[in-house]
Amino acid sequence: MKHVNGRAPWAITLTVVALAVTACTSNPAASAPTGDSTPEPTQPAAELMPPDADARHLCGQVSALEGIRFRSDWEHGQGLIDDVEYASRVAAVEDAWTYMVQGQTDVSAAINDAQRALSDGGIGYENTAFQRAVGDVAGACDEAGSLVSVSALPGQGG
Repeated sequence: MKHVNGRAPWAITLTVVALAVTACTSNPAASAPTGDSTPEPTQPAAELMPPDADARHLCGQVSALEGIRFRSDWEHGQGLIDDVEYASRVAAVEDAWTYMVQGQTDVSAAINDAQRALSDGGIGYENTAFQRAVGDVAGACDEAGSLVSVSALPGQGG
């Protein structure tokens, strides 16, 4: 490649070298190892998560879990997911119910009742105690001003 100005390739090369040297030496501490591989958090960990759940948070969790259960039951019934995938979703939903942080809210007692009913027989529809308890959670959420809602997948008629 012929340049009009024979010095152009040298100027470009010198510019690249100068930028590289400047980047490498402008803040030597930026690339120097410190021995501490943990980055400094921008907020204290205590401020990242509230210490207690509130009713809206809990009712939102219940909505999500019941939505997963409803849609998974339908997908399994339609043959869209196999028994293994279905069982893994059921196990995940049961774990989420079991370990849900309750706090001291207007819905905490109803969630505690649902957790007890779950431990006696899982989330299946044959566990009528759990089904009633989830209905009670929905009622408590409604009274607290936060609805439990479940959305359908395309094809479910919703």
